[in-house]
Amino acid sequence: MVQSRTRLRSDDGGPGFWSRLSFSSQFLIAAGVVLFVAMAVLGTWVNDQIKHNVLVTSGAQGANFMNGFLEPLVQDINPDGTLPLARQQQLDALFVGTALGDTVVSIKIWTVDGTDATVIYSTTSELIGQHFVSTDVARAAAGEVVAEYEDMVSQESAYEQTLDMAVIEVYAPLYSFQTGEVVAIGEIYENADALAAELRTSQMSSWLVVCLTTIFMLAVLYAIVRRGSRTIARQRSDLQRHVAEAREMARQNTVLRIAADRARLDASEANEQLLARIGSDIHDGPIQLLSLFMLKFTDMGDSRGQSTETRKPLEGILNSALAELRAISSGLSLPEIEELTPRQALKLAVFRHEDIAGTRIETDFGDLPDTLTHATKICAYRVVQEGLSNATKHAPGAHQRVVAKVVDQWLTIDVSDDGPGVRPQENALGGHGRLGLAGMRNRVGALQGTLEVQSAPGTGTRLRVALPLEVGDR
Repeated sequence: MVQSRTRLRSDDGGPGFWSRLSFSSQFLIAAGVVLFVAMAVLGTWVNDQIKHNVLVTSGAQGANFMNGFLEPLVQDINPDGTLPLARQQQLDALFVGTALGDTVVSIKIWTVDGTDATVIYSTTSELIGQHFVSTDVARAAAGEVVAEYEDMVSQESAYEQTLDMAVIEVYAPLYSFQTGEVVAIGEIYENADALAAELRTSQMSSWLVVCLTTIFMLAVLYAIVRRGSRTIARQRSDLQRHVAEAREMARQNTVLRIAADRARLDASEANEQLLARIGSDIHDGPIQLLSLFMLKFTDMGDSRGQSTETRKPLEGILNSALAELRAISSGLSLPEIEELTPRQALKLAVFRHEDIAGTRIETDFGDLPDTLTHATKICAYRVVQEGLSNATKHAPGAHQRVVAKVVDQWLTIDVSDDGPGVRPQENALGGHGRLGLAGMRNRVGALQGTLEVQSAPGTGTRLRVALPLEVGDR
């Protein structure tokens, strides 16, 4: 069964006929079916009511006719239930071959004995004396007037069925003038050709009115729904266009953001590479020349026998220049952390500060990513390096702590101490040494990060930096 359903869906190749139709077309079909069915029922009911009313009227007229013409002639029915011959002849004279007989095409008079009905008179003489079982005669014997239109299926109406005309069959009770009891049942067949024509005209008129009313109602409803459907379709089209425009704008914004991030990273990488080249050039150029000059100067001093007192000031100046150039060179380039993980790089910054300052730093490195971009790793290293240097300057001997962790795709670094804090103007002007707060802000800002210094006299100082992680950082 599942395979059969799958095959049907694959053979179809798309949505069904109904789902491909517009809302107004669906309404037109559904409303048309409902309205036409409802109007068909209504039209049928109206026609049945017209026919019923005609039969009621015809039955009443037929009963009056039989009360006027037949009832007086059945007052002296013989004890054996037969109609006297003289009365039969009078009836023949009234209906056989007369103008009245053109309207009343056939007459029967019945007597009833239980379920057995006997014909005691008929314009079709061969039926006189025959017995039939008729529910219509039984109903008339109970005092009911029965009228039927073109409903002749009984054996006793075989002759009338051969007539090429529409007839109305009426059964009515005939009463005794003396006792008021039913003594016989009268049955007449009236020529209903004119009535049939009127019924057909009435039915045609009724159906025409019903159809026109249905079409008018359907047209009005369809016009309303069609207008609403067009409005919905137009709004849907506008919405789809706006959605498409919004998606395109979002796509362009994403492309621009990615391009901006890539440009920012490229600029940071280029900046770090430039600093590395400058550091390398300083190390390989001026530092090497000064080192060579220092050697030559020492050799020259020894060969000329200059006193130590004469060379010592010059050597101090040269050593200070070399130390300063080496410090600048090492600050511009950090080739030793390129192969380190972020955790190892931060630990190296803490270790070097502990080695230089002779202090012990508390560290708390959480679940850090295994890799970072080179620019982000250098920035994190410099933040720890400068933060600890500033803490040592402003709070010598205070407890220092470094915390690094990842929060919602951001690498956060906190460098704090419990010293006396710094004055607000020092925060605003920046620090000293290799980088300073101004330099840190530039580095962090180049990576779209944030830097915040929280400090007040007597409450210690906290340097908090947050750097965004790239997709490749993990």
